[in-house]
Order: sequence, then C-alpha cells, then structure tokens
Amino acid sequence: VDSDGVEATVVVKNPCNFPIEFYSLDFDEQYLEEEKILRVAVGSEYQKKFFMPPRAVGGTLPPEVLEYYEAQKRLKAQQAELKATAEAKARAAAKAKAMGKAAPAHHRAVPSSPEPMGKATGNPISRAVMRHLGIDPSSEKREARQHKGIVVIVHGPPLAGKTEIAAALCHYYGGTCLSMDTVVKEAIAND
Repeated sequence: VDSDGVEATVVVKNPCNFPIEFYSLDFDEQYLEEEKILRVAVGSEYQKKFFMPPRAVGGTLPPEVLEYYEAQKRLKAQQAELKATAEAKARAAAKAKAMGKAAPAHHRAVPSSPEPMGKATGNPISRAVMRHLGIDPSSEKREARQHKGIVVIVHGPPLAGKTEIAAALCHYYGGTCLSMDTVVKEAIAND
C-alpha cells in the first residue's frame, strides 16, 4: 500500500475444502462494519478466541449476530430517548420550581430504563453455532436430538496422567471413554 511500485508474486495453497478470501483490514468496509458488530455481540470476550460457523466467500455474519446487533442498537436508542425526555422534564420542573410553581404530575421526571422483553438462550454466537450444528436450543429437544458431539483426545507422554484426565472428563460431561490400548487389544483378539 505504501510502496513505490514494488511488485511481488505470492503463491497461496489451500489445503482445506473452504475457499480462501483475501481482504485488507484497513480498507475493507464490510470487514470494519463486521468488526464493530462482533465487538457488540461478543462483548468483553472479543479479544479471546471464539468459534463461528463457516460462511461462503463474501457472505455476511450469521443472522443471529446481526439480529442481536440491531436489537442492541434499538435498545440504546430507546435509552437515549428516555434519558433525553427525563432530562427535559427535570429542566422543566426546575424552571417551574424557580418560578415558585409546582410542576404538574405529568411533568415530573420518573427514572425509567427499557429492559429487553425476553432473554434468548445463550449469546448470538452460541445460537449461530448451534444452528450450524443442527442443535435445537430448547433443552428437551437438544437432549433428545443431539446428532453431533465433541470428541476430546487426551495425548501426552507415558505416565503423564492421560487416563485419569480422560476418566475425569468423561465423568464430568457424562461421556464415554475410549482407550486406544483397549481398541488395539480387542482388534488383536478378534484378528
């Protein structure tokens, strides 16, 4: 960008099935807007790593994230409007008091702040990932129809405590522990 016509050839190889998309972090307007949306959606966790469902080249953020962002913008606008109205009423009451008159009841400032009407399950990123994986967010359906799961592989040097860690994880998450030693022994026993 800041060069005097220097040219270079870059060879990019893609080892995965997903297409590669190139963009400039400084000049891509869509990227900058999505960055702002993700900061609102993810909040304080933004600087940490988080999973998002894959998307097509040139695609947008998941609808759950975009809807959440729009709802937050509306909520912020409502709060600003209520604050401005309350401040105007407070100024009118102060002016009436200075003139020696009591403010009518409908002009008195009443502190108020809008609350979201209902709280959706999980944050917008989690909801997008659940939709991508085909998991229904309602607990009964999620337990009944969970088609995809997570496999945890515990790897390390001998006598490092892999078996104990795997057993503790299985106990905590209610999973099944599969030992490679057991798989190999059964394969040898069954030819």
